[in-house]
Amino acid sequence: MKSTGSDNSGVSEVVGVMIMITVTLILAGFVLISANSVTSTHEKPISSTVTATEIKDYDIIFDNVYGEPFTLDRIGISMSISERPIQSIMLSGSDSSLFQSYSGDGIIVLGGRFKLLSEYDDKTGWGEFVLNSGEHLDYSVYDMKTNTLMSTGRIAGK
Repeated sequence: MKSTGSDNSGVSEVVGVMIMITVTLILAGFVLISANSVTSTHEKPISSTVTATEIKDYDIIFDNVYGEPFTLDRIGISMSISERPIQSIMLSGSDSSLFQSYSGDGIIVLGGRFKLLSEYDDKTGWGEFVLNSGEHLDYSVYDMKTNTLMSTGRIAGK
């Protein structure tokens, strides 16, 4: 018997192209997921509450009153004066000339303390930012690696 038509038993070209595109997209997704998991770090934010407890010799004393230990180089403190809210400053714990742990190792454990050292011998301040007697300092403590707020508070100037 003689064949009179074309053989339709194979896969059409359109279906073949669709299968190739699907396989390519799946492989690209796996490569993207693998590359993302290798390069990303899942840094856990510091879970601590830091409170300014006093101003002593014009330095501000902070206590880790709740939570886990942290290192000073990982935090930052943003400050403003309630009576002059336009003026503010952000100081980084990585500046060892401004931040000093009582333990001397830069690690603040639960119940541990650190000082934010004033740049002046006769007033609490850093550059143009000066806290006068009777004013109130509003502060926010941040985890600088994860940009997470740890705690906020207010303390009166002396």
